[in-house]
Amino acid sequence: MPSARSGRGAPLIRIAFLLLLLGPATALQAQVPVRVESVQRENVQQRQAVTGTLRPVARGNVAALEAGQLLELAVREGQTIRRGDTVARVDARRLEAQLAETVADKHVAIAALASAQARLTQAQADLARGKKLISQNAIGQQELDGLQAAYDVAEATIESARRGIERIEQSIHLHEVRLADTVIRAPYDASVVQRHVEPGDWVQPGQALLTLVSTGPIEAWLEVPERYVEAIDQLGKYVSVRSRATNKDSQVLATRRVAEVNPRVRTLSFVVTLANPDGLLTPGMSVDGWIATSAQMETETVHKDAVIRSDNQPFVYRVNQSGSESSAERVPIEILFEMRERVAIRSSALVAGDQVIVEGNERLLPGQTVAVVSDPAAREVLTATSPQR
Repeated sequence: MPSARSGRGAPLIRIAFLLLLLGPATALQAQVPVRVESVQRENVQQRQAVTGTLRPVARGNVAALEAGQLLELAVREGQTIRRGDTVARVDARRLEAQLAETVADKHVAIAALASAQARLTQAQADLARGKKLISQNAIGQQELDGLQAAYDVAEATIESARRGIERIEQSIHLHEVRLADTVIRAPYDASVVQRHVEPGDWVQPGQALLTLVSTGPIEAWLEVPERYVEAIDQLGKYVSVRSRATNKDSQVLATRRVAEVNPRVRTLSFVVTLANPDGLLTPGMSVDGWIATSAQMETETVHKDAVIRSDNQPFVYRVNQSGSESSAERVPIEILFEMRERVAIRSSALVAGDQVIVEGNERLLPGQTVAVVSDPAAREVLTATSPQR
């Protein structure tokens, strides 16, 4: 097993090897250690940085639907629930008793209907017999009219009994709905943020029991200056959003613009729905957004650290190779626009693949000899050991 001492010497060995590769001329020529990145040609868009806040897709209170004593409140703050999960129960004994009473009323009504049907059958038979007898002059018209009236009454009684049963069935359905409403369920996938009551409390219809915020996709409400209204209507799908807490871009699911401008700051709300598979994005977090303000264009880009601004003329240092020696060449550029990590530029002297200096370019002079290194630790050592200008 290698000793701790030999392990500590490994970086020095690597640096010594690097110095050997650079050759004895390193110190003599005052080479400046630098890091480089390639010029790239990309399809890019000009973007405007905006800020915003995360909001839940849905936020609301779960309320009681029936009056009664709260028997159970099954969830606490911070718990995640799924749509349809039971979150609370209200005492249902009174409603159960009312339902049982209504069911009994239905049985009575059904029995009354059966009795009415029997009377109708008898009245129908009496009327048929009366019609036969009157044809034989065995009874008078008055008696026949009495039989007809008895039949009509029996028939109306049947209809009334049927309507009564229908009314009772509707009452049973209402009691069943009210009974089901004593079990309160989650209306959507959510997280509990506040409990408003405790088991044993008497609750009224409409009284808030819990406050929920939806889980899953979340909305970023970006505040966009009103002058970009046309840009977000035409190019809004190219928006990107990054949470400051996670420092990661989120997948954009949908966008929409709120048709109202804040009169005080002259901004409008641009709502971006974001995927939130791991649940890390939380309502209230701050986000940064970048909205496209121009169509895509193809041009050269360089890392933002490569650009140096001097006397209003930005430039970069390109590394030129001449034999075994590398030197820094100052190349003027025109900045088209800035992005998050890169800068879109225009320059007739730069092409994709050129190496431009992104670290160590702070005090360079045109034509100065440089040593390209890729290890930041090695650059620090070389910087410390290089002759000072």
